[in-house]
Amino acid sequence: MEENDFLLRHLGDTRRRIVLLLRSQDRTVRELAGELDLTRNAIRVQLSKLESSQIAEVTGRRPTRRKPEDVYGLTKKAERLFPKSYDTLFNVALSVLKEAEWVDTEQVLRSVGQRLARSHKPRELEEDPTARVERAQSVLEKLGGLPNLFERDDTYRLEGSTCPIASSVRAHGEVACDVASALLEELTELPVERRCDADETCPQCEFVIGKKP
Repeated sequence: MEENDFLLRHLGDTRRRIVLLLRSQDRTVRELAGELDLTRNAIRVQLSKLESSQIAEVTGRRPTRRKPEDVYGLTKKAERLFPKSYDTLFNVALSVLKEAEWVDTEQVLRSVGQRLARSHKPRELEEDPTARVERAQSVLEKLGGLPNLFERDDTYRLEGSTCPIASSVRAHGEVACDVASALLEELTELPVERRCDADETCPQCEFVIGKKP
């Protein structure tokens, strides 16, 4: 995981952000420019570098009123930027836990999430709840997730189009999400409601975080 985090950090901030956007879905230069508030020429320069590194590639063409636009996505090589192997290990470990009748699987998973959170938690927690949730979002990214943050009047919502423990969720359902739920509660010290979709083909993550303890 440290190696993958190293690779992402050394892409440079703009290319890292492009990679994260392309990981959720393929996009055109125009769409990337709009998401990142950059010029199209600036995006083309960064995409050219990602293509040279065999991280991004043209995956198709999209018709427009003027002329078709190239659509960019990530290559198979880009998958090495994101941690994957621990999902298999977690899946096996979860199977063992569930087979042991004397083990409270849910409590063990929550304890794992809490302990993992403490390794990323500052000694003095930010007073601003938004800063806490943004920190939690950053931690989930480092762990291989791709959460989008949405804020409403009384809640925050973290939605992930890419589940870092997808195979575990497919095999064991939403109980596998208890780790992430406990991690978020520990990092933010705010109430967390899990609304994940454990669909067998494409698990989707969703956590609703209250603004008040």
